[in-house]
Amino acid sequence: MSRLKSTLATARQEGRGLLMAYLCAGDPTLAESAGAIAAAGEAGADILEIGWPFSDPVADGPVIQAASQRALPHTGRAGVLEVVRAVRRSSPKPIALLGYCNPILRHGLDATMEELAAAGVDALVVADLAFEESDPWRAACRRHGISLVPFVAPTTQAARLAAIGRAADSFIYAVALLGVTGQRAEQSASILPVVDHLRRHTKAPVLAGFGIGDGDQAALWRRRGLDGVIVGSALVAALAEGGRDAVAGKVRSIRSGLDKLG
Repeated sequence: MSRLKSTLATARQEGRGLLMAYLCAGDPTLAESAGAIAAAGEAGADILEIGWPFSDPVADGPVIQAASQRALPHTGRAGVLEVVRAVRRSSPKPIALLGYCNPILRHGLDATMEELAAAGVDALVVADLAFEESDPWRAACRRHGISLVPFVAPTTQAARLAAIGRAADSFIYAVALLGVTGQRAEQSASILPVVDHLRRHTKAPVLAGFGIGDGDQAALWRRRGLDGVIVGSALVAALAEGGRDAVAGKVRSIRSGLDKLG
């Protein structure tokens, strides 16, 4: 987790917007996904988010669902770990793993966290984990030096925000809109009152995700006071259309938008 905390602290000190870049492990192959993820880091992503493909990714829109379906036939737990290890060998950037509860629970919380930590994971994002059920997960992560990243959404009630703020030991994922992942032309501001309230209870950086696909949109979220953005579907689509070079180009474009606000 020290890699992650150092990255977050440096960005705050420099007044620089954070960019977390998501790609799905095993899409289209283990080696190609690892190469594209590392390329995203070289192009300017601060945190590399690796998706664990799952058969029922309820939080994801059609682009990431399709990536998961392409990856599933050849990417189980062992494949995900192989991709993480390959990225860790080639990149010093912090790695966040995004997954769903079922594959992790099937193998066991402690056993999975031990494997993830050994492979080089710094943070875990669990898309379908309710905050009220997260204490055992947080304890298992803590035992292995991994940060469990909490979510807030436009529907998060004020009473929960203090607890979420206290629980955050790295950053907080702000779901910027209701619905599933995927690029949107219009960037809803409905999350902003939640973030404003959350700031009273935590000093952790807050990153906006869902619907963000280009540098102008990333810059908009910085102007709105967010510490950075999380981009997934736009990068998954770039990889499918143009390979790792297209991913790197997309990351550079988004990085440029964030840096205009620096």
